[in-house]
Amino acid sequence: MLYIRTGKPGHGKTLNTIREVDEKALKEGRVVYFHNVAGLKPELLKASWFEFEDPHKWFELPENAIIVVDEAQGWFGIRDPRQKPPEYVSRFETMRHHGHEVHLVTQDPRYIDVHLRRLCNGHIHYWRVFKSQQLLRFESEAVVEKVEVKTSFKDSDKTHIKLDKKYFGVYRSTNAEHHFKFKPSKKFLIACAVLIVVPFVVFRAYSRYLEGTQPAAPSSPRAADASAAQKVQSAVSSLINPVGGTSQAEAVQTPAQYFAKRLPRIPDVPSTAPIYDGLSAPVSHPKLYCVSTTDPALVAKRPASTVRNGTACQCYSQQVTKIQTAFDFCMSVAQDGYFDPTIPDRGQLTAQIPPQSPGQPSFTPSERSQPTVIAPRLTQVPYEKGKFLW
Repeated sequence: MLYIRTGKPGHGKTLNTIREVDEKALKEGRVVYFHNVAGLKPELLKASWFEFEDPHKWFELPENAIIVVDEAQGWFGIRDPRQKPPEYVSRFETMRHHGHEVHLVTQDPRYIDVHLRRLCNGHIHYWRVFKSQQLLRFESEAVVEKVEVKTSFKDSDKTHIKLDKKYFGVYRSTNAEHHFKFKPSKKFLIACAVLIVVPFVVFRAYSRYLEGTQPAAPSSPRAADASAAQKVQSAVSSLINPVGGTSQAEAVQTPAQYFAKRLPRIPDVPSTAPIYDGLSAPVSHPKLYCVSTTDPALVAKRPASTVRNGTACQCYSQQVTKIQTAFDFCMSVAQDGYFDPTIPDRGQLTAQIPPQSPGQPSFTPSERSQPTVIAPRLTQVPYEKGKFLW
């Protein structure tokens, strides 16, 4: 398996190659052979790491070995494609027969021989975010040549990783400490400044606009306090109970509250439910009219509760609806009546007639009721015998 690992200087390509290869070798129980990794301290790593001299003889290393070559363009760089590939290049065509796994670390994949780029099994590229300790790790099966364009990795697997500081002391890097300090780009700083300044400017402009549209302040401090209190009260009231709407507590009801408002207080009378309270205000009251009879034919048709000793009695309202009363009360009203305080006295009706003005003609009530009779008009014509009128 051949892997090409790329990244600009200071983007953590060597550090993450050491970390990932060491973890894989430990997990699979394999030996790692490295070349040109400056100042590498194998004793600080978990797997077994050994240095070898000639990268061109990588195929002579033990089978099933993992091989790491840093700055690999120095040994596997571009060459004249018209020439026959050398053995250290052609051997990559059959490397799987010996179980070798080679990791070539370089800054740009175009620095590597095109023959190896075609044989590559995986390309891993590291992209540092704003010169911070956050990295983007892109991995693809084929080599992505234009690594300077981030959109080139749109089909690659992207992973967010962080620089592991404990590997700074595992090898010697000229950029180890100072190079990984956070340095935001100018574009990032400008974007942050815009996000801070623009909302402030908009807020100030809106405040000035509101100040210009407000009416003149009250003359006295007491009036100003009263006006401010009224504004606050009005604002709070409009938020709690907006015009034409209902409060949040009334708008949102639980299923139990919704059902309770529609449950009639009197069974079988739907209009007695609480939800109709605002629509069922009384505009009249029941007026009793009680009737009694001893006619056997009518008494036989009446309910037993309204009959006693051959006499039936029933009370009705002005809407001709039956009203259940005691039999004795019904007979008392039917025979003697009862006092209704809502009916005005007859003298009060006469007093309510408005007086006439002096200029109006006066007449008696009898004159009001008698219509004026117009007598027929007759014309007498003399008649002479023997002479026709026409």
